[in-house]
Amino acid sequence: MRPGGRALKIVKDLMVPLNEYTRVFEDASLFEAMKALERAMLAPGADPARPKDRAVLVQGADGRVLGKLSMWDLLRGLEPRYAMPFETQMLVDEYFTWTHSMFANLGEKSRSITVRELLREHGRDELIDETAPLDLAVHQLVHGRLQSLLATRAGTITGVLRLSDVFRTVSEMIGTEKVRASPVA
Repeated sequence: MRPGGRALKIVKDLMVPLNEYTRVFEDASLFEAMKALERAMLAPGADPARPKDRAVLVQGADGRVLGKLSMWDLLRGLEPRYAMPFETQMLVDEYFTWTHSMFANLGEKSRSITVRELLREHGRDELIDETAPLDLAVHQLVHGRLQSLLATRAGTITGVLRLSDVFRTVSEMIGTEKVRASPVA
């Protein structure tokens, strides 16, 4: 219990359940995943207060969620060299610019890459139990500079906890706190 008798929220209270999050099957192309995410970002939602998805979940043939691909992951999938270390103080060589000839066939390339190829093993810092308290979720999101966490129950992914939903909840908590008078010096 929090001071004042209110229960501290847990991850499950804030997470987006799997059936409400944008999903693609593991054999979908990079192009299909990008279009699914684009539709999710542009479509009017059932809850206008709910921020739009910023990633897609990848499902196996059995319906189990295998992982998550962010906008960063999808863009990185177009060019494997994006995974290489990059010194921001150096000039971008021509190979990395979108005017290079390798980017001439982006549409074709995006249709030949499957999302299965882009999936990577998620680190423990990207997973959180759905019964974990909000303060632990905030710590993980901030410490890892993450946009979302995959919520789990007994090792199975059950939803997505998004930074935007956590931020909104913490902001509301701050707004409802009673202002205490500052001690007079």
